[in-house]
Amino acid sequence: MWLIIFPPLETFLDMHPIRRFATLEEVAEAVCFLAGPHGGYITGETLNIAGGIGN
Repeated sequence: MWLIIFPPLETFLDMHPIRRFATLEEVAEAVCFLAGPHGGYITGETLNIAGGIGN
């Protein structure tokens, strides 16, 4: 059996460019934009909602 130990959340926040995690509302706004009329011309794209991690 494997035991996976994750570091404390503060460790991830220290590595994060804006020093906080996204809220549910921020993610939902991006989803609503893509699903709504303003996102109608956007196709085949991946939206990275990561606050600067991995960019």
